[in-house]
Amino acid sequence: MSKQRTTILGGAVLVGSVVALCGLQALGQSEPWTVADLLDGPLRVPDDVALRGELEEALDFRIREDHDLMLDAWEPGELITNARITQDLLEFRHYGNDALFVFGDELFEYAFRPEDGLGNNLNRDNVPFAGPLARPNMRRAHVGAFGGPDAYSCASCHFMGGPDGAGTATQNAIFFSTDGDRTLNAESRNPPHVLGLGPVEALAREMTRDLLALRRQASADAVEQGEPVAVELETKGVSFGRLMALPGGGFDLSEVEGVDADLIIKPFGWKGHQPTIRAMAEESFRIHMGLVSTDAQRRIRDGELSAAAYGDGPWYDVDDDGLTLEIDDGMLTSMVAYLAQLEVPAMRPPHTPRLQRAFAQGQRLFDEVGCAGCHTPVLELRDTVLETGGHDTEPIFIDVAREGEFPKPEPKDGFETAFLVHLYSDLKRHDMGPELASSVGQGDIPATHFLTRSLWGLAETSPYLHDGRAPTLDAAIVAHGGEALESRRSYQALSLEERGAVQVFLLSLSRTPAVFIP
Repeated sequence: MSKQRTTILGGAVLVGSVVALCGLQALGQSEPWTVADLLDGPLRVPDDVALRGELEEALDFRIREDHDLMLDAWEPGELITNARITQDLLEFRHYGNDALFVFGDELFEYAFRPEDGLGNNLNRDNVPFAGPLARPNMRRAHVGAFGGPDAYSCASCHFMGGPDGAGTATQNAIFFSTDGDRTLNAESRNPPHVLGLGPVEALAREMTRDLLALRRQASADAVEQGEPVAVELETKGVSFGRLMALPGGGFDLSEVEGVDADLIIKPFGWKGHQPTIRAMAEESFRIHMGLVSTDAQRRIRDGELSAAAYGDGPWYDVDDDGLTLEIDDGMLTSMVAYLAQLEVPAMRPPHTPRLQRAFAQGQRLFDEVGCAGCHTPVLELRDTVLETGGHDTEPIFIDVAREGEFPKPEPKDGFETAFLVHLYSDLKRHDMGPELASSVGQGDIPATHFLTRSLWGLAETSPYLHDGRAPTLDAAIVAHGGEALESRRSYQALSLEERGAVQVFLLSLSRTPAVFIP
């Protein structure tokens, strides 16, 4: 079911480990090491039989991919048939989650074209933010909520460190430009990797249920007692402040922190503005590729959604490009099924004794300087079944701990009553201070506030921070301010060797190596 991977992945960790080793040697560590030491450890090459099997699968995948490309050149439109699954077909055929994974994989890789609905055909005289070019009207900088569009496929920006990875600095999206041309004062955002999104959404849903249950109970108690009732909003060991339920049925939210007033945990986007994979995928298709979903068309038709950020065409072709079907509900469902079933990142500690000692020291210091206060190493997930589906459609259910690519979150016990998600995030927004602030806020989220970035898979995602401003882990840590200021100062007070140890630990937050032929 899984796609085949590129060469032997994990080179970023190998390079990072070598750099860290060199750094430690410069600090007086004279213990000898060789690249062979690393290749005999976590980066060990599989035996001949296993490696041959992986290479044969990868080569077969490449042959079939080349055939599809040639067939599409001969019969234009052939490729999109593998990615475009309508909701009607999905319900008629009753595909399993493994088949939906394949459809979503094709959709993630597919480079859209104007004949598929890429971009728009809006006239700038009528829609000032639409752009001055002919269809598909692509451009590098986004204008407000309209977007670019600036990409042809999902995979074109998510490839760093391997398929479904992060993006380099050249793949940064340029948001909130004043006119779509100038980047001055616009906001640059670096693409994150998309591994492990299924468990992340499942955690967010579970935490949301906990917070809403606390709110309901406090409200009931306030009405019954005839006086205000305060409740600490805590779930999975993470505090979201305090809520005051009023006897009249209202709430005082002045002490709620790190979450919107609706208490819905939103784990996607650098500032945490989307609650589900589906919502994030739909938004990404629209702002990066100009692809309008059928659900958005329906909501515009019914007056539930303003067309202001879409265009001035009729509801069924609001971007006026002549395409009435661009992203069907079934396509979004297959994309969710794909992303929710991807592997989770893996910790890969170093192999040599000296680096193992540095790793252990760095893991301890990560906690001691306060990083773990926000980058919570582990969150426990109880309900692993994710539900998704389009408007008025039968939902599908995905077990994010058991279905799809491995590795998966580890069971807490032999009964698998709960799973441990090594996310290194509390899924909460924090004020990071003016130095790290974005140029503008996002909706009601202030410019200085960001979602705690999950650190799993970190080793494969340089450059770092929301705009890719930090080329190294050290630079990323030192850029922290606001609520993280004391942790930053504690880190800066460490010796060079100790700071190096923290970075060795962080470089162990990687992904499982695999074979892929690009």
